[in-house]
Amino acid sequence: MTDNMPPTLDEPKLDSLGTTLFKRWQTYVTDRKMIEERWLRNLRQVRKIYDPETLKNIPTDRSKAYPGVTQWMVRGTIARLMQMLFPNTEKNYGIKASPLPDLPKEQLQQVLDALVQEKIKKASEQNQQLQPAQVQLTDEEIEKAIVAFAAGKAERMEVKVNDDLQGMEFITLARKVVKSAVTYNTGIAVGPQHVEVKTRTWYQDANSGQWLAKDATKFKPQFDHLTIWDHYPDMTAVSLDKQDGNYDRHIMTRPEVEALAGRPDFFGSRVREFLSKNTVGNYKAQWWETEIKGEPKSGLAPVASKETRKFEALSYRGYVSGHDMKAAGIDIADGKLGENYHANAWMIGETLIKLVLSPFDGEIPYHHYFVFEDDDLTILGSGQCDVLRDSQMSICETARAALDNMSVVGPQAIVDEDHLVPGQDMSIRKHKTWRFEDLTGNKNVNSVLANVQIDSHLTELKALLDMFMSFAQQESGLPPPSMGDVSQGGSEALRTTDNASAFLGAAALPIRDTVRNYDSFTISLISALVKWNMKYDPNPSRDGDHDVIARGSTTLISKEVLGRALNDFRASISPDEAPHIKTRAMLVQRMKAHDLPVDELLEDEAVANETIQRNAAQHEKNLQAQDELLAAQVEEALSNAMKNAALARKADGSLGVEVFETIIAGLEAGAKARAAAGKTVADLTAAAAKAHIALNPPKPAKRAA
Repeated sequence: MTDNMPPTLDEPKLDSLGTTLFKRWQTYVTDRKMIEERWLRNLRQVRKIYDPETLKNIPTDRSKAYPGVTQWMVRGTIARLMQMLFPNTEKNYGIKASPLPDLPKEQLQQVLDALVQEKIKKASEQNQQLQPAQVQLTDEEIEKAIVAFAAGKAERMEVKVNDDLQGMEFITLARKVVKSAVTYNTGIAVGPQHVEVKTRTWYQDANSGQWLAKDATKFKPQFDHLTIWDHYPDMTAVSLDKQDGNYDRHIMTRPEVEALAGRPDFFGSRVREFLSKNTVGNYKAQWWETEIKGEPKSGLAPVASKETRKFEALSYRGYVSGHDMKAAGIDIADGKLGENYHANAWMIGETLIKLVLSPFDGEIPYHHYFVFEDDDLTILGSGQCDVLRDSQMSICETARAALDNMSVVGPQAIVDEDHLVPGQDMSIRKHKTWRFEDLTGNKNVNSVLANVQIDSHLTELKALLDMFMSFAQQESGLPPPSMGDVSQGGSEALRTTDNASAFLGAAALPIRDTVRNYDSFTISLISALVKWNMKYDPNPSRDGDHDVIARGSTTLISKEVLGRALNDFRASISPDEAPHIKTRAMLVQRMKAHDLPVDELLEDEAVANETIQRNAAQHEKNLQAQDELLAAQVEEALSNAMKNAALARKADGSLGVEVFETIIAGLEAGAKARAAAGKTVADLTAAAAKAHIALNPPKPAKRAA
């Protein structure tokens, strides 16, 4: 079979596999029912909608208020996570070389040759001749060079991955995943998928030698957000990475299904045959879709014919036997037909329209999960709505009780209608006049018209409401100051920058485990992106033995505390310790800890070094000028003083002419030496001290009697 010929399909076996996979999907649908009920409660809780069973227990004439505490907490949690995971100054992932990287034979030889040439060059600089065969290399030198070589490849791969993420607007995708995890406990990104894009390239004409530009097309990786409602995992698995397989549900238009027939990875004949037999769609709404559309705040109007216009396709990713893979035209050795292979299958109804091997043999997952909080009861975890549910329902009931109480607070009247003038208005309003028939006998006003006072219980209800709000704040892990509210504690701590950083850093601790779970999502997704680049966009300068690291829980979440620690450390460095500190590296870390844009504010290192050298030279020049000026002033003062002293001594005969001339000659020689060699003030002071001793020799000590 050549590459240009279509594969030979075993139609009956493919039909049997399609039926088997469709029945398995129906089992997955049944297994997910309880989780769907949980998701629906969470959705109602965020949208401030009462569950039907709760709503039917509220009398029609009573308040149906629903304070949106969960909605507020969910939005705050999403904002807090996005702030931690995507700061302005640092990525939440990194790509590093493996501690003991493996290199291909060609690249290892390249490292060895570079080491040999480096030693030959050093020997030449020392006027020594060294032949390649004479070079001796130690294992330590070779391993060190391998690590350095691999580190450079990892840096280039990180640049490529960062470019891929920016091209797909990854932060927008990540927010959808985070929102899904906070609301429904789990967020999912799928990929990488192939996306064809236009690019530019250049070439040199073989005839003219001219360099020419031309347009080209290439494939780029793409990740998408998958709504949790359209994903059917293996609920019997003990963890998400131990699934036998899973299904994704796709609601498609007829043109979208027709486009599948033209793709080389789909069975076009089977797609066209299905469409010819089904002039209308096969889509049928799931029970939860009907529930969502029927919610009073859904904003979705029911459309009678909507379901018949859409098609429902299922994609399965999991293990398929070698016999079934061979039926799809895939070359499987006869001795391995009994083995299972990780595959991707698509169906419309029970009609199988695609079956291919997974590109990475199942080692790199297609689904990347962010589980908000691990839960032993379900592989899909628990989330913010589950934690807040009891407090939210208690807050709702307390708020309804307060409003119902307020609606009846005030005076009410008990009226004996038999003694009222007929035709009177029975409503209660101010300045009302009540007319009686007869007040004789035993009847009086109090027996005809009595007042009943309904007391207010707002004080007690407000205290109860505050208690449940406090519970909700503790359960959510978001104290009021972390949400911008300093009225409920924290105002004193936020008065200074350092205290505010420490306080907000401590406030982030309860959510640290959630950030760790996002780290697992990051490693899964970035690892898949690295493998995609190595397989579909290979480049020897960056492909290698790489490890993906996540920095969410270790670096980003502690930046407030780190910023304060760096400032304190910088202030404590002594002059003796300063030469051991990498000043620029510390500056970069301080800027990152304060969430400042390093690329925009930090000057280029070469330009900064030139400025430092220029400032140092100017400073040295200024100091030298000041030193020379001061030395000249000191020397002049000393010269005048010595001359005056010498003249005075000569006048009274206490100083010999020879000594006088020696002092003057010494001062003049000192001036000439300073002018020639830049004598310092200390030198002049020392010379002056010697001159003073010469002028004032110590007197001999008196002998004892």
